[in-house]
Amino acid sequence: MNYQVRVNLFFPEEEQARRVFAYNAKAYANALDLKPDTLATEFSSVELIENRHDEAPSAPCDCIERRCSYP
Repeated sequence: MNYQVRVNLFFPEEEQARRVFAYNAKAYANALDLKPDTLATEFSSVELIENRHDEAPSAPCDCIERRCSYP
């Protein structure tokens, strides 16, 4: 059995978001990929994203930083 943690938090300041990202990026070092080397691989990842969906007009999101094992 495996245990999954998915975090989706919004912060008004980039510094706050980076602190939470850094904490989770450290935990990523111990994370697993499920069913590696198969078509059904599930990758562990942690991402820091600029989300602009609250803007008018809304704009696309940009990934600032990512920790993951997939290409």
